[in-house]
This record gives sequence, C-alpha cells and structure tokens, in this order.
Amino acid sequence: MTALSFHTDPTLLLCIFAALLLPLLSFGASVLTPRQYSWLVSFNAPLLLLVSAICAAVALTSRWNDDPALFQITWFTVGDQPLSANILLTNTSLLMLVVVSVISFLVHLYSTGYMAGDNDLKKYFAMLGFFTFSMQGIVLADNLLILFVFWELVGFSSYMLIGHWTEKLAAGQASKKAFILNRIGDAGFLVGLMIVWANTGTLGITELLSSGSTYQWQTAASLCIFCGVIGKSAQFPLFSWLPDAMEGPTPVSALIHAATMVAAGVYLLVRIHPLFTPMALTVVAVTGMATAIIGSLAALFQYDIKRILAYSTMSQLGLMVMAIGIGIVNAALLHLFTHAFFKACLFLSAGSVIHALHRAQLRAHHHFDVQDIRNLGGLRQNLPVTFLTFLLGGASLAGIPFFSGFLSKEAILAAVWSTDSSVLSWSLLVAMVSVSFITVLYTFRMIWYIFMGEARKPLPVAPVEPPVIMRMPVVLLALCSLWLVVSWNPFDFIGWLLPEAYYTHVAWVTAFSVVWIAAALGVSYFVFRTARFDSNAILENAFYVDAAGSKVLGKIVQISATTASHIDRKWIDGLIHGSAYAHITIAHITGWVDRTLVDGFVNGVAYLSKGIGAFTRSFQAGKIQVYIFWAILAIIIFLIWTLK
Repeated sequence: MTALSFHTDPTLLLCIFAALLLPLLSFGASVLTPRQYSWLVSFNAPLLLLVSAICAAVALTSRWNDDPALFQITWFTVGDQPLSANILLTNTSLLMLVVVSVISFLVHLYSTGYMAGDNDLKKYFAMLGFFTFSMQGIVLADNLLILFVFWELVGFSSYMLIGHWTEKLAAGQASKKAFILNRIGDAGFLVGLMIVWANTGTLGITELLSSGSTYQWQTAASLCIFCGVIGKSAQFPLFSWLPDAMEGPTPVSALIHAATMVAAGVYLLVRIHPLFTPMALTVVAVTGMATAIIGSLAALFQYDIKRILAYSTMSQLGLMVMAIGIGIVNAALLHLFTHAFFKACLFLSAGSVIHALHRAQLRAHHHFDVQDIRNLGGLRQNLPVTFLTFLLGGASLAGIPFFSGFLSKEAILAAVWSTDSSVLSWSLLVAMVSVSFITVLYTFRMIWYIFMGEARKPLPVAPVEPPVIMRMPVVLLALCSLWLVVSWNPFDFIGWLLPEAYYTHVAWVTAFSVVWIAAALGVSYFVFRTARFDSNAILENAFYVDAAGSKVLGKIVQISATTASHIDRKWIDGLIHGSAYAHITIAHITGWVDRTLVDGFVNGVAYLSKGIGAFTRSFQAGKIQVYIFWAILAIIIFLIWTLK
C-alpha cells in the first residue's frame, strides 16, 4: 500500500458521511411516513439517493489517484484494546461507493414506476434505502468486524426485499433460502475473523495488510473468510439461492446483481487478497472457474428471463473470483465495475418487458407466463426503446467490441495469457474462452426469443413502452455499457480505470476474441434464431447441485434429528430421571436422619434437662427437716474435703 494519510478535510468528510447516511435517512423517512401519505416515499427516496450519488461523485473526483486517506473513529474499547470504525478512502472504495450510489439511485427512480400501486410501498423503499446504506458500509469499512456487521445487514435487507411480496409463497421460500445459505457461508467468515483476531490482536484491514508477512494461520483464516464470499457472491456450491431470489421484485434483482450483495463478496476479495496464501488463492481460482462454467451452462438452458440473467451473474462473478485467485485483481475490479452497469441495464430492461406485458394482459384479460421466453417474440416493434437498451446491455455482457464488457473481459484474458504456463493457468484460460463463447450464445438466445420473429402468444392489446420515469434509468445504464466508460480506444482496455502499468495489451488476443465472438454469434443465430433448441434437463437444473444439496442436507438433518432424539431419550432423559431418583433417595435419608438423630438428640437434651430440674427441685420441698438434712450433709462433705 502507498503512503497513508490521516485525513480531517471537513468537506470531504461531509461528502462521505452524506453519501453514507442519506440512504439511512431514506429508510427512516419511509418508515415514519404516515400510510395515507405513502405516495411521498416515491418522491423522497429517489431524491435522497440522488444527493447521495452526487456526494459520492464529488468525493471520488476530489480524491482520485491520491494517497489512501483514513478517517480514524474509535467505536469502543475492550480493556486496553480500542475497536476502530475507521473509514478508508482509496480509488477502489471511492469507485465502488459511486457505483453503489448511482445504480441505487437509478433503481429507486425506476421503482417509482415499476412498483406504483404496490400495497406496501413504504416498506419497499425503506428496505431499498437500508440495503444501499448497508452495502456502502461494506465499501467504506476499514475494520473486518465492522465490515462483517454491515455484511450481515446486507443479508437481512436482501431477505426482506426478496420476500417483499408476502402473499407469494415462492418469494417467502426464496428469501428464507437466501438467508440460510448465506448464514452457512457467514459462519465460516466469523470463524476466520476469530482466527485473525487470535493471531494478530487486530481486525483493521490497513494494519493487517501493512504487516507484509505470511503465517501458517493465514491459510485457514483466508479460506474461512472465503466461505463468506462463496455464500454472498453465489459461488459453487452455495449458489442455488441466487436464481430463486428472482421471485422478488425485478428492481431488487437489479440492485442485488449489479451493485450490492453479490458484488460484496468480490469487493471483499479485492480488498484483502494480500492476506491469502498461494494455497488459498488456488482454491479461490478453482472455485471461480467451476462457478463460471456451471453458471454459463445453466443460463444457456433456462427459459425464465430473470433466471437466465441470474445464472449469468453467477458465471460473471465466477470469472472475477477466478481472476483474483491468480492475482489479476485490477482486471477483476474493472469487470466488477462494467458488470454493474450492463447487468443493471439488462435486469431493468427485462423488468420493462414484464411490466409492459402485465399491463397488456390486464387490459386484454388474457394471461400467460410473461417471464418464459418461449411465450414471447416480436417485441422489438412494440418496445423499441426497451429492445435497444436490452441489446446494448446484452452486447456488453456478451463481450461485443465497442462495449465495456469487451474491454473488461479482454483485460482478464490478456492477464491470464500473461501468467505462467502451469496446468492451472491453462485450465483457467480454456475455461474463460469457453465461458465467453457460451455467454454469447445465451445472451443472443434471449434477444432472438424475446424481440425477434413473431409473437408466439399474441395479445389482443399490444404492449406499450413503460412510462418515461422507467425508461430514463435504463437508457442511462445502456449508455454506461459503451466502451467510453473504460477507455477512449474501443479495442484497448488501458484507460483511467486500468493504468498501463498493470497489464500489457496483446493485439492478437484482441483479434482472437473478435473472431471467437463472431463465431459464437453465428452459432447463436443458426441454433436459436432459425430453429428451436430444447434444453437438457441436467443443464436446465444447473447440474442438479441444488437438488442434490437439498437431498444430502435433508439426509444429514434427518440423521442428526434421529441421533439427537435417541440421545435425548436414552441419555438426557436418563440423566434427568436419575437426578430425580437421586433427589428422592437423598430426601428419604435426610428425613430419617432428621427424625432419628437430630430429633433424638434434641429430645434427649430436653429429657436430661427435665431430670436435672426434677432432681434440683427436690431440694426446695418446703419442709424444715429436709433443709436441715441437706445442710448437715453439706457441712460433713466440706469437713472431709478440707481435712483431707
């Protein structure tokens, strides 16, 4: 890390805290708005997020390429050890802050049209603001414990948003599944933090990275932390929650897949990758490779438009994780940046298709599954703006030249090619080339099915474009999918985000990519445009990883429950019953001791006292003869004792 400055610039501090706290203010304002004025949240929430995005952009422009700045904040002290909630400002954190703020604002703006008429608009916008605040906390935190707190808040927010439509059974099940699978990964994350704390006495990211030493415990700690990344970024094998999360509102899906939740895991890897040992990084690379392949193949054989995009996200995240695993951190960050914009564009464009068809169905009283691409077709004529935005976002996802996705994938491909000639490097290179080919196939498969040809389920009432408030954010995101956001040269990834010092541009790699993409486009056209290609059940179900995992986990739970029941009946109940019998026996023994010994001793003392009393009372009989007798007896005893 370069020199670290401890900043107290009030203007910069104001911008950072405004960017961070305005989404939280949106949450509070939405919660406190009276129900009869719930329409106000559709105005207040996007406005607050717009100001947050502007503040983040001001902070980025004022600090870009400067030395990292640290705002020191002591949260509380344990003994002599202070726990700091410091804010670290680097190019990476400021860039992600802008990405999160801008995309969240556009999603808020889009939601005002998409969610109009929703029964619980207050809760929706409240949780959307809280979701954004939680992700921004992850971006700015310089302490792993503070980061973990925001990490869990992101998980809670996603649970609430995925299950927003409480009357929809599938949405409730999907939200619980996302919550549980993420907690499995987070348990490993927490163990990793304990290992780090036990060995270093600190969880400050800056302090940990400044040590520069490698210790044996780092492999275990980094792999445990990576478990949290696997859950949050939907990596193999904890990825099955991501496609199911599509049961939530489409703007929520856009935010989860573009700038929050799944991006959090990759961002964490970017921040702390120097802590990972070579063995741990190999595990990271192989996991990313497996996820990228499974996700791309599964996306190729899905029919639900949102599930296709979900598996696509999983695949692209796998490429980023794979790149970080072999040390290509800056290229992975570049792809995270470009992916955020074109994937948000695709999801919101898909939402526009769904919204337009739902409205047409309501007017025509004719219903079918509008998310099944087999029911669609010919929509480019009725939805020209949506078609154009989907085409631009899809071209960037597919890595077509003149789009940002082409440049970010080229950066990864060139860097992989430049690494050593080990078996792992060649395997990753083949995997990336294959995933890139498949990505073109499933992306244009969606375009052929949805927008080209004739309508396969024609409606009596033609669908129309959604309102302007929904089209504006999608158009802006589509423009951000062009190459200009990365570099002035559409065929060279070297630009403001990726300085030339990191990777060397290889011309023949670019030429190969162009030819490879053209071949994939041709295959996609002839397979999906001119004919219909039925899916394979194995691929459609993502290799049955979810089903197999459910069966295995179900069996484990069943065996665990049976074993626990047996232990409860035989051992725990036996211990409790034995304890009860022991108490009864002890009670009988203490009763006998009390009656026989204690009471006997007390009664004996009483009888002895009574006897002594009766004896001494005989001295006072009231007769003069008795008194004379005892006096003479006493004198005799006294004389005998003295004369002796």
